[in-house]
Amino acid sequence: MTADEIKKTYSMNDILSRYGISVRHGMCSCPFHGADRHPSMQVFKDGFKCHTCNEHGDIFDFVMLKEQCSFKDAFISLGGTYEHKDTKTKQKLTLKRFDRQKKRKERVVSGEREFKLFLSDTITKCQQLIQNTEPFSDEWCAAQNALPWLLYSWELKYINSEEINEPDVIRVCRKIERI
Repeated sequence: MTADEIKKTYSMNDILSRYGISVRHGMCSCPFHGADRHPSMQVFKDGFKCHTCNEHGDIFDFVMLKEQCSFKDAFISLGGTYEHKDTKTKQKLTLKRFDRQKKRKERVVSGEREFKLFLSDTITKCQQLIQNTEPFSDEWCAAQNALPWLLYSWELKYINSEEINEPDVIRVCRKIERI
């Protein structure tokens, strides 16, 4: 059985009754912190929480605490079985994971390339606007104001290898793009 199948098979009340702990009105005496005069452990369908010693968890956590054992031992004591995968299955899983990592890296690299191209195109457009528009026009002023900041952003990111606020750079680039 898997962990999910075990959780579907046994409720928290089943596990408590296994250890001789009775539950009344969703509460019982906590077995983890000495004698309770009043029940302090709240019992849920799939877990527990002691309001005195703050122990909490699911059926596996309860068995691990009660038996002072590892998850694997608790899992096996509740009827769990481990499946040993054959070598070919392990190799297939490893190849799938490698492919996912490779694709993720390619997406990051592709995004970096697109950002670099977008920034360089915007810098070129600013330079062209400054040369080809009438001085002190709205377009000329926008390009004149944006160009030093865009060049500084380029220098930080691609020459000094420092982090920049890319959303701000993109916002300015789009503003210039609309001109």
